Amino acid sequence: MAILTEGKPKRKLTQLNPYVLVILSFVLVIFVGSLLLCMPFSQKSGHWGNYMDALFSATSATCVTGLCTYAEGIGNQLTFFGQLVMLIMIQLGGLGFITVLTFFITLFKSKLQFRNRYMLSQMVGSTNFADVVKFVRKLILISFIAETIGTLLGLPVFFTVFPNEPLKAIWNSVFTSVSAFNNAGFDLFGAYSLVRDPANTIVYNMPAWAYYYMCVYIMLLIVVGGISFLVIIDVFGFKKPRQWRAFTKIVLTTTIVLLLVGWGVFTLTDTIFNNGAMSPFETLFQSVTLRTAGFATYNQDNISLIGKVFGCGLMFIGGSPLSTAGGVKTTTAFMIILAMFSYFRGRQVTAFKRKYSPNMIVKAMSLVFLGFAAIIVGFLLMSAFEGNRLNGVVNSDKPTALLYETFSAFGTVGVTVGITPYLSVGSKIVICLLMFMGRLGPMTFLNIFQSNMDKEINLHYEYIEEDFLIG
Repeated sequence: MAILTEGKPKRKLTQLNPYVLVILSFVLVIFVGSLLLCMPFSQKSGHWGNYMDALFSATSATCVTGLCTYAEGIGNQLTFFGQLVMLIMIQLGGLGFITVLTFFITLFKSKLQFRNRYMLSQMVGSTNFADVVKFVRKLILISFIAETIGTLLGLPVFFTVFPNEPLKAIWNSVFTSVSAFNNAGFDLFGAYSLVRDPANTIVYNMPAWAYYYMCVYIMLLIVVGGISFLVIIDVFGFKKPRQWRAFTKIVLTTTIVLLLVGWGVFTLTDTIFNNGAMSPFETLFQSVTLRTAGFATYNQDNISLIGKVFGCGLMFIGGSPLSTAGGVKTTTAFMIILAMFSYFRGRQVTAFKRKYSPNMIVKAMSLVFLGFAAIIVGFLLMSAFEGNRLNGVVNSDKPTALLYETFSAFGTVGVTVGITPYLSVGSKIVICLLMFMGRLGPMTFLNIFQSNMDKEINLHYEYIEEDFLIG
């Protein structure tokens, strides 16, 4: 007599939690990228590369951070193929692998099933799953237009720097544009980013006009890449300001305030109170780049302690939702500050003629708490791993340098005081995890384990409300 056994039905890929697919897509890109970067044809030395450095670089590129363990920079370490791999990872990391994959699938298949549309809307953060395919195509188009304009803007600079090497000039312009728009912070100039130091030969020998022109268009690309695709669609969608969604107004207001306040604070701490160590232009660039970009026109090790502490705050906030930036996002900071002022004034939480639910406030506070918790744990682990190492590597004391590094990693910023290439393997792994969490956001991981998040449960009873002492 045959015994029939019924096994568990196989779970289709499209039935997986959307957040699991997002995480798996980033892991896949990082893993493949790290293997390619290890190959001899990716290393200028022609030998196999160190896998830990390759893994770190792949994570940094995919999470659009900009931290680099190659002491001389990727331009001097990697071949053209290696640089191309980095560029592809930056592009996939900025847009999201799922977004790019969906774009190519829908080129040949215009209609998706309802379940697939809903899943995709969850992964790309779209509130309208009916038009999610059209939305994804808009994201790709916006990125292509912005990066193309950035490339064209950069050509005068790089044709000046490489007058007899047109292909090299074009490649540098393309790489810089993609890296800036995706807030990655990688460049091919060397280990000192945009710092005009004699050791940074390419940047140091640039004519003054070329240098400042390049910094200006890089700042513009950073801001555009970090303000959210939804904002770009609103602003450039031929809508009047009064027709913009509240989200757009919140993002633009918070972004402008943070940029101006950052410029003012760095001008006070590192220009006026520090004997003009940073020029007004450098303080402006510092305020822009700490919004998760990672380019630097000033040696971060020489910034004042107050400047570093304030910079950590900017890095923690980061850019805006549904953008190429990291951090807890501008809308989170706006919601917490708005809730505090509303509580002190005894009013409802309202702004731009809209009322906001307690659920949004709790979510914003939870995100900040989880972000700080991740940074503190990362900082303590790195302090344990480093021990007495890093002595004499930088001018900053070790705790400040490590804390700056952890905030930079979680905010996917990429600025550093110079300790990244000298970290131990344990610290590099911690930084990789922080970059990964910072790019995807703590809420992405929590949504995997908590299927009821953001859902209201209908109970047949209600508890008695009670207040108790707080503070």
